Amino acid sequence: MDQRRHQEPLLDSGRSSEDVELYHLDGNRRPSFALSESKPQKGAPKLFVAGALIIAIAGLVTQTESAAYYEDILGWKKPFCSLYIMHSSIALPWLIHLAYLRFNQRDKPYSIWVRDYNNGLRASVSTVEAFAVSGPSIVLKRPGSLGGPLDYLATTMGIVTVVLTVSGVSWFLSLVFTTPSDLTAIYNCSTFFAAAFSVPILRQKVGWIGILAVALSIMGTFTIAYGDTTAHSADSADETPALGASRLFGNIIALIGAIAFGLYEVLFKKWACPSQSVSPKSSLNLTLAASALTGVYTFSFFWIVLVIMHFIGVEPFVLPSLHVLGYVLLSVSAGSVAMTALLALVTWTSPVFASVASVLSVFFVAVADWLVFGLDPSLATYIGGTLIMVAFALLAKEELGHGKH
Repeated sequence: MDQRRHQEPLLDSGRSSEDVELYHLDGNRRPSFALSESKPQKGAPKLFVAGALIIAIAGLVTQTESAAYYEDILGWKKPFCSLYIMHSSIALPWLIHLAYLRFNQRDKPYSIWVRDYNNGLRASVSTVEAFAVSGPSIVLKRPGSLGGPLDYLATTMGIVTVVLTVSGVSWFLSLVFTTPSDLTAIYNCSTFFAAAFSVPILRQKVGWIGILAVALSIMGTFTIAYGDTTAHSADSADETPALGASRLFGNIIALIGAIAFGLYEVLFKKWACPSQSVSPKSSLNLTLAASALTGVYTFSFFWIVLVIMHFIGVEPFVLPSLHVLGYVLLSVSAGSVAMTALLALVTWTSPVFASVASVLSVFFVAVADWLVFGLDPSLATYIGGTLIMVAFALLAKEELGHGKH
């Protein structure tokens, strides 16, 4: 192939970018973003993976502790409003990234900068195997038009947003009917479902080390969640059949949420992660843009649910005080950064690795409860945390120890 062809922009400088773009079918014209050949994905350096891991855990712990404070201590319990703000804020890291890029290239005319950014994003999407294989078939497009890379990204991330919303709503709904221990234990079984979905969707083989790591992480979560059962033995003894049925219903909803979150991670890996050899910087650009779309979709549509809930009295909207607002913003900021870091782990490693990494936060949340709220960790917390860390160490060796990344 001519070397000059690689240097040409995906859009000629004289042609304006159509975003969301649609390439018209005109005779023998072919889209220039087709994959030329399949190359193995180039993994990110271990330092990148370690950095994303630390950011994800720190963000999840900060989000959990600040949310617990403004809900339990300050009394602002608006779970669906919190969900709306949290999921919408996933777009924030991308907006900050755009501002950083624009500042570094502030001497370039704005229209050219936008064109170059869009072309770079199209080039990144073109490295996704799912786009090359079945992209046009799943893109929402006008009759007689062929969906381009940005159309593909907008369509697939719309589906991913629905799955993520089901996961988030399931969390808050199940908390109404079941116990926090049940919810924590069941919801973190998403590691199992991430592994299960990876086999048919990503065509990945889960080895015995991966299976063992998933099993240990789930065992560790259950140990932490149910370790202090003596404190609740009296309540369990007096539990009425009606309450028991309600708890079972809540557990089923939590299971749906765990399935949805495992599916969310796998679908993101399939539809928004490069399958060719690309640089970590290029893959991160695509990760930020793709995850931002879930935030944009949530911000654009989920407010309708909040309005309905307000008028039917399920969750009347009340403006938080400035003091509460500070903790809400802290929780939201930490959560958006943590979610982006987790998706970076999905991109650079695998959904199973990222899922087990997120389970690590369960132990560190318990430690944070001790430091912030004075809740002494039980023996079960240490045992469960050890199991989770062993699981993560096994999976880290499997993912990173063979030169894959």
